[in-house]
Amino acid sequence: MGPGSVLVDIRSSAGRIAEVRIAARRPALAPVFAGRSTQSVTALVPLMYAVCGRAQSAAANAAMAAARGNPPPTRWDDEVAAEAAGEQALAVLTGEASGLAAGARRAARDSQSLCALLDHGSLGIGLAGWLSLSSYAALSRWAQNTNAPLARECLRRSSLMEPAPHCGTPLPSLEADDGIKEWPLLTPEFAGMPNLKGGPAETGPVARLASLPLILDLRERPLLQHWIARLMELARYASGDPGLLCGRISAVAVAPGRGRAAVETARGTLLHEVALNGELVTDYVIVAPTEWNFHPHGPLASGLRRCTARDEDDLRRRATFAVRALDPCVATRIEVGHA
Repeated sequence: MGPGSVLVDIRSSAGRIAEVRIAARRPALAPVFAGRSTQSVTALVPLMYAVCGRAQSAAANAAMAAARGNPPPTRWDDEVAAEAAGEQALAVLTGEASGLAAGARRAARDSQSLCALLDHGSLGIGLAGWLSLSSYAALSRWAQNTNAPLARECLRRSSLMEPAPHCGTPLPSLEADDGIKEWPLLTPEFAGMPNLKGGPAETGPVARLASLPLILDLRERPLLQHWIARLMELARYASGDPGLLCGRISAVAVAPGRGRAAVETARGTLLHEVALNGELVTDYVIVAPTEWNFHPHGPLASGLRRCTARDEDDLRRRATFAVRALDPCVATRIEVGHA
């Protein structure tokens, strides 16, 4: 886990949500890193953030290069993409498909091996055929009529109770210079409660694939929608889709001696911003996908506030499913009580 935690505190009354409070707690990095050498900080970052460590390391190096005035060109990093595929495999291959998880994570280092694992044996149809499914009806036919692990898992998930759909704004897949006009400098305050045009936004697989017909058709079933979006990105990686965004790294100098990097990870857009005085770090800010998705008024809060439940146990189960769908990169605690 990375440092920090998320607390989800839900208060209910007569089976309805009266209040949802979400607090994402992260340590401020500037006091930890200030005065350290760039070499020391780049060594520390992946140790502090064990989840998506390769992406964190790549973001740190790209941001520092930009701060030195030499931002690297936008590129697709094979190791970051493979790490993202491994994370997607862990999130997708559960339940009926859990026996595939270890092999898929190993195979993520080689897209051809992953393709062989996912193809007919796991999906029951070829990757291209599965990726062509464009509606919930077509997805249901595949799940009901195919005796394959991922089809059975899809069928199981289709029967799960769903929270209310949220009304989140998808965060565009950002390149480093996309947000400079709105966010000229990243601050600890912004990192704690990031916003897009003044409001919360969702980042991650659903946001990246928001315009696809199948993802749109699943908007009333957010748990299934998130699972399918992750499976689609895993399948796209395995098939060598050149349009895959996971693994993209970009960087820009936002001010003299200050650089920003953006990396597309399994969970969404990761931003790093660093200020340098020579080779000493004077400021450091990270905005992780969890801060977007677990914003106090973001997608999780929006969905939970519209949720109804039979009792507190039922509410806790629904909240747990909703948290898992957004896949935080830190430990999460859910508390449920009366308003």
